[in-house]
Amino acid sequence: MNYSWKNVIVSGMGVFTDGYNLYSISLASYFIVLSLSLTKLELGVMIAGSYYGAAVAAIAFGFLADRLGRKKLYGIDVTLAGIGAIAQAFSQNFPELLVSRLILGMGIGADYVLSPIIVAENVPAKSRGKMMVITFAVMWGLGAVLAAFVEQVALMAHLPYDVVWRLVLGFGAVPALSVVVLRRKIYETLMFLSRVKPVKEELRRVERELGQTVKVEKDMLPFAKRLASSMAFIVASAVLWLLYDIYSSTFAIYGPITIAQNLGLSPIAFTYVAQFFAGIPGQLICIALIDRIGRRPLIVTGYAGVSLWLFMYALLLLNPRLFGVSLHNGELVGFGAELGFTFYLLNYLFSAMGPASIIGSAMVTPELVPTKVRGTGQSITVGVDRLAAALNISAFPELVSSLGLGWMVGIFAGIALLSSIITILFIPEMKEKPLEVWESAQNKQGA
Repeated sequence: MNYSWKNVIVSGMGVFTDGYNLYSISLASYFIVLSLSLTKLELGVMIAGSYYGAAVAAIAFGFLADRLGRKKLYGIDVTLAGIGAIAQAFSQNFPELLVSRLILGMGIGADYVLSPIIVAENVPAKSRGKMMVITFAVMWGLGAVLAAFVEQVALMAHLPYDVVWRLVLGFGAVPALSVVVLRRKIYETLMFLSRVKPVKEELRRVERELGQTVKVEKDMLPFAKRLASSMAFIVASAVLWLLYDIYSSTFAIYGPITIAQNLGLSPIAFTYVAQFFAGIPGQLICIALIDRIGRRPLIVTGYAGVSLWLFMYALLLLNPRLFGVSLHNGELVGFGAELGFTFYLLNYLFSAMGPASIIGSAMVTPELVPTKVRGTGQSITVGVDRLAAALNISAFPELVSSLGLGWMVGIFAGIALLSSIITILFIPEMKEKPLEVWESAQNKQGA
């Protein structure tokens, strides 16, 4: 197995863990509410706990990754996630479960910083897009499917509800801890060794693996200046990911709860159909096209489809008579439910074709920011995004109660349209371009 694919597999297993742990809470939350008697506010805060933990850890791990290197930190992330997952299974009340999810989130936040930059720095430019999509979008989705399968098995075994949610959440430790050793053995990244900290022993190991000499060209610009010159890209990337996660994380967390219920589906059935009929097909389209036509066309086209189909879904919820259907006790039934689910699946398909597979794969910042400050840049992006998503997730149950699902979906349609415009105006194309292309431009401007 070549050097690039080793990194994809080791990183992808961690992202698989992230997908399982972030999605499993949406499946288990109904049983948690019954078991612990949570209020709507407590439910929102508890679900968002992993996002708050991720925001804090992202900042710390990104900064350290630029000082110590990526290798020294890799493996600590999934260890934290494993500890948090196990602690969830033994939580007896809301405070204990919240602390457990904060620890879990710290591991996930660290991984959202480390894994994207490790893959980006270790794969060739001509195939970097598809390899990052496989590592993140595909593996995250498969982790979500496993979460649904574990809950399905637990329910088929007729386990008590109090046991079901503990088993589902606790099982997240299995994929997390299974990859710790592999991550501790991974080499330092090629770009970090050649551009920031050329440790001789690590260089020799990488050269033996690649079968060629690594050319060392250290970035001599001071860290603060390099970070300042990259800030425009960091801010644009953070805003783009923040807007994406406002609707995407909400759908990922509450889709199996609120939307599935509105459509008359079980959370498990909703997960299987959404992933196999929309998520995975969209990801395969993205993998096939991303290194051919580029990132921007896929993001813009994807967001156009997301905006259209979410707008149609919002219209269906707000004025079902336009489609010749009606709501029964506030829910879609029969043809109305089929139509609503079709709109949702088309939204998900277009999202997976571009925004979810590219922005959601944390690809934008690592491709635009130079190696010397890539960890810090990614940490800012992840930290801002996770904090905003956490606040949104915390508030979503109350917002749905006051505004209604239809208005919330309509707002998300507008966010998708705005994100498409931001991509066109501020995000450059990186298809087949080396990671340091913008560093060279910054150097010329400063000369």
